[in-house]
Amino acid sequence: MTSTVLDGVLCLLLVSAAVVVVTTATPREPTGEGRAADVASTLTTTTTSVNHTLDPRTGPTGVGGSNRSDAFDRTDHGTLATLLARAAVARATIDGERLWPARNDFGRAVVAATTAAIRPNHTLITATWRPYPDSSIRGRIVVGSRPPPDRPVHAATVEVSSGFPTVRDDARRAARSDKIEGVAGVVAGGIVREIFPPTHTRISASGTSPEAALVRHRYRRVADHLGVSPPPRPASGDVNDANDRLEAALSEQVARDLHAANASATTAAEEIRLGRVRIVVRTWP
Repeated sequence: MTSTVLDGVLCLLLVSAAVVVVTTATPREPTGEGRAADVASTLTTTTTSVNHTLDPRTGPTGVGGSNRSDAFDRTDHGTLATLLARAAVARATIDGERLWPARNDFGRAVVAATTAAIRPNHTLITATWRPYPDSSIRGRIVVGSRPPPDRPVHAATVEVSSGFPTVRDDARRAARSDKIEGVAGVVAGGIVREIFPPTHTRISASGTSPEAALVRHRYRRVADHLGVSPPPRPASGDVNDANDRLEAALSEQVARDLHAANASATTAAEEIRLGRVRIVVRTWP
């Protein structure tokens, strides 16, 4: 089945069109596998569809049940760069712990699709979602292997929408009024509201369908990582109140990261990258 509105909650992303910036830097052009900028161009212009299956029956907060349901089958479509960005976000961790292992198959499918479109023998592609520098919340996916240490490397950088809102202007205002804690609150709010938009969460979590169980599973898993008690059934409780608790816990985590970086609130606000995924392409002869 194709992705639906439910996947905006299940898959974390309400995907917008990719805005791409490519930069290159090299003292010497590689040969054989092509220039990094050419590979980057392929990523941003080649569109494809990937089929994958969600597997929420992982860990103590799993959906449960042993019968596979085609309700968990998904198809994602987009440029390779957009798919890499989604896969990086889908592999998000907090302090190294995966939040959504149900999306493992999606990452594998994106790697396979990317490998089919480029020759990865002399190419390394790394897509990284990091909402701010030194963030304990991050996602990453890699295609290819590291270059040999004795080879000249050509690099190109592509920036693609992460699916999360661009909150830098809000962060700047918060920095002036509430310092680091204000910046942290903006970042946490942007993450939680995108993952669990209240209206869609209430509707999607209703009933006994596999999709509803999957939404509740995601809610429980994120709450468990943040040390927050989730509502027994998001559809029957006040999702806004539940989201407020998630935001407060996540805001504390972000504030700890920002304080540890020892930067001013103004600097922290300028460095917010919540809405972007950075894709680095490296090639060598």
